[in-house]
Amino acid sequence: MCSLVVSMAVASTAMTTSGSAIAQPYPTQVIHIIGSFPAGSGADVIVRYFAEKLRVLSGGVTVVENKVGASGNIATQYVAKSKPDGYTILIGAGSGVAAATHLYRKPPVDALRDLQVVGTINKLAFMIVVPSQSPYRSLGELTEGLRKKGDNVSYAQSNT
Repeated sequence: MCSLVVSMAVASTAMTTSGSAIAQPYPTQVIHIIGSFPAGSGADVIVRYFAEKLRVLSGGVTVVENKVGASGNIATQYVAKSKPDGYTILIGAGSGVAAATHLYRKPPVDALRDLQVVGTINKLAFMIVVPSQSPYRSLGELTEGLRKKGDNVSYAQSNT
C-alpha cells in the first residue's frame, strides 16, 4: 500500500510577547495547502477535499496550490523552505519523498530534518499491471520473468 501523507514543515503557532509565550488563535492567516499533483488529477481531488474539510474545521481560509513536477520534489522543496509556522502544508505521496531520499546523491530536501509527518489522509492501492496477453499471471511469475530478461526490460511508473 502506498500512503498519501500530509507532511508539514515544523509548525509553531505560539507568539512571544514580553518574553512569555502567549498562545494565539489558529488560524490567523491563510493556510496554504501545497499539492504535488496535477490540477484535476485523482490525487488533486483528495487534496481539495482535505483543504475544504480543514477550512470548515479551522474556520479559516485555505488555498490549494499545485506545484507539480520532478516527482513531487518541487512541492516538497517549496514547503521545506517555507516559514515553519503551520500555514504551509504539503500533501504529497510519501513514496515520492522516500524515492528522492534514496535516488539522488544530493536530495533537494532532507526529509527527516526538514519535514514533519503529521498524518495520513488516504491509503491507495499500488498496482502492477501487464498486458492481458502477457504470459505473467502473478507477481511471482512477473518477477521471475524480469530476472531472466535482466537489462532487456522496460517499464513505466509514476510518483506524482
